[in-house]
Amino acid sequence: MEEKNRVEITVGNQHYTILSEEPAEKIEGLAAQINDRLNELMADSRLSLTQALVLVALDLANNVSKQAELTEKYKSEIADYLNDAANAMSERDKYKRELERLKEKKE
Repeated sequence: MEEKNRVEITVGNQHYTILSEEPAEKIEGLAAQINDRLNELMADSRLSLTQALVLVALDLANNVSKQAELTEKYKSEIADYLNDAANAMSERDKYKRELERLKEKKE
């Protein structure tokens, strides 16, 4: 089991201590992204901190969902390409054998 890092972050002027196996820089970067989105939302509206955090969380969850869908799409496409490549190699081998047979027949 990896050692957990203790990371101090601030989101929405609230301080948190996070224990994570991820590097501190990564956690701090994620917190900065959340804070940036939060500040954008709160600057132009009368949302409470909680309301703004819920909207940020929904936006992030939506992005994760889209990325998961893209990942599945690309996995499917890669599987199709691999299948096509395997079929092409099989056909190539068939033609190689036929070529060898014709060469032997010619001799």
